[in-house]
Amino acid sequence: MRRHLSALHTIQFKLFPEDNERLQNLCGWHNEHFEQVELRLGVEINARSYLLSITGLADRVIQAEQVMLDLYAETADEMLTPERVHLVLHELGYDQVKPLTVEQVLIKTRRKTIKTRNPNQANYIQSIKSHDVNFGIGPAGTGKTYLAVACAVEALESEQVRRIILTRPAVEAGEKLGFLPGDLSQKVDPYLRPLFDALFDMLGFETVERLIEKMLSKLRPWHLCAVEP
Repeated sequence: MRRHLSALHTIQFKLFPEDNERLQNLCGWHNEHFEQVELRLGVEINARSYLLSITGLADRVIQAEQVMLDLYAETADEMLTPERVHLVLHELGYDQVKPLTVEQVLIKTRRKTIKTRNPNQANYIQSIKSHDVNFGIGPAGTGKTYLAVACAVEALESEQVRRIILTRPAVEAGEKLGFLPGDLSQKVDPYLRPLFDALFDMLGFETVERLIEKMLSKLRPWHLCAVEP
């Protein structure tokens, strides 16, 4: 089966003329203006001096580039504020989202129906349903894990897939797994807890436990061995 990655694109462009005060004006206090554009358009903006790099969905990247150029042009005559950035986005129509159909905002499982709360979540669900591999990037509490599990449960109950695989790289990312008690499985379990909590919510504790026991009964001993890089 052919594999697809999320349709992420990156563009780079340079700001002219080069002016340190205007660049600081564009960024805002602690990059608050960048963060506002990132949140509104669902992109990631990185700046290296006057060279900007924007990553996201193709249409959003193009929009974000134009917004940044427009805002930089305004820095020649006025001091930017978060309120002004909001108005620029509103005037250019970048906060106007195309209406979504019911199928795009609902995830139906036997126990409950999950409804997305904003366009970014809806786009996330669409991407999961149309691509085999997806990367969800964003702050904690935005629904990345819960919605991904919801899609997995929906696919399992509709027999699109036969099993759900929960996995985490056996690589430390600042949490110092070596200092936690227990074997590798026990060390990793706390970091899988949000996944299990979502499964319990959508399938029920007994169903999840039964599925785990069924899976473990089919595994050979060597399947349970963890391979560390």
